[in-house]
Amino acid sequence: MPVRLGLLLALLFGVLVAYLTSLNTGRVRLSLFPDWQYDLPLMALVVGAFLAGACLALLLTVLRDLGHSFREYTVARRARREEGLAELYHRGVDAQLAGKADAAALAYQELLAREPRHALAHLRLGELARARSDHQAALDHHLQALRGEERADTLLAVALDYQRAGRPDEARATYRRILERDRTHLTALRAIRDLTLQQGRCSEALGAQQRLVDLATEAERPAELDWLAGIHYEIGKGLLAEGTTQDALGHFRESLRANGGFLPAHVATGDAYLRAGDAREAIRTWERASEVTPALVLLRRLEEVYRAEGRPSRMIALYQDAVARAPQDLGLAFALGRVYFELEMLDEAADQFQKVEVRTPDFAPLHAYLGAIFERRGQAADAFQEYRRALTLTQSFEWPHRCSACGQAHAHWQDRCPGCGRWNTSKP
Repeated sequence: MPVRLGLLLALLFGVLVAYLTSLNTGRVRLSLFPDWQYDLPLMALVVGAFLAGACLALLLTVLRDLGHSFREYTVARRARREEGLAELYHRGVDAQLAGKADAAALAYQELLAREPRHALAHLRLGELARARSDHQAALDHHLQALRGEERADTLLAVALDYQRAGRPDEARATYRRILERDRTHLTALRAIRDLTLQQGRCSEALGAQQRLVDLATEAERPAELDWLAGIHYEIGKGLLAEGTTQDALGHFRESLRANGGFLPAHVATGDAYLRAGDAREAIRTWERASEVTPALVLLRRLEEVYRAEGRPSRMIALYQDAVARAPQDLGLAFALGRVYFELEMLDEAADQFQKVEVRTPDFAPLHAYLGAIFERRGQAADAFQEYRRALTLTQSFEWPHRCSACGQAHAHWQDRCPGCGRWNTSKP
């Protein structure tokens, strides 16, 4: 039908042209060059111009349609390629989630053979390498992923690989790149804090921790303030070791401002005053702190000062008051018995140690002290029995402590747990 319609239109157009030609018999001189001149019928020129325009329009339409078809072909081809890559990627992810590391690696490698710059495939291969503790391979893949697309999670992966590969400076620089993109990135800030603390750059760690405190929610704020107190304490401890007592005291005060119950700062503040020759202020500092928290380390500091000043009654009253306020604290009860023993109050010491023995019968120092008491009383058999029990229980002569954060045992009070690195967690 369309062909017949086209032929009919062409026939009508020819009849129209013939009719118009019969009516318009004039001629037109057409000059193409100075020596090239043609006389053409007027209608021939009009019809020729019309046909030339129609042909040009037809050509442009064909070119447009060809361009459109080519674009559609390109898009469809790219879509098919992307679909194939996505299928390979998801096959690898499924295998990785199923615990089939080798199958996952093969899928990702096949994907990279088709698209070497596929960032996600490099990222997943980095995860697989990290899982098998191949930190250098993990770093190489994550760096390749970073070249393909710089994303925060990729930067984090690269920074962690640098850390595990023992390259803390590159790790710190990568975390700073993350902060350039997002100044409120908490993970990067915490990583910089931890890295700089490990490297002894406490001032740099302090800046990162202050920002963490500023960004913390109400629920997170106490934990972040504990970290702030710990970093101020570390800076103050270093300054005190260098002999700059006043600067050290300033940081200890900042530590206590962040956390009023930060025991290491209370202890160190008294130590700083004592080193500066101000024993009265040191005693006042430790006494105020012990009124809130009768910790063994504070009482031991006060005991030493009272002993040096020849105030035995104050030593006894100090521990008696602490035991009365914390009757469940066996460490305080044992310390009171020790003070009785050192002051030659053997009956009181024996009574106190026997009270402690009922609750903790396997504490070696307890039996050592009881043995010494029996020996001084002339009770050799009882002394021998207690000494033998003490020897079978090889322990430190100080009351043991344990980290309340990670559970690691400490032979004595520690300002910072060597296991988890947290401060103010050593409890009897």
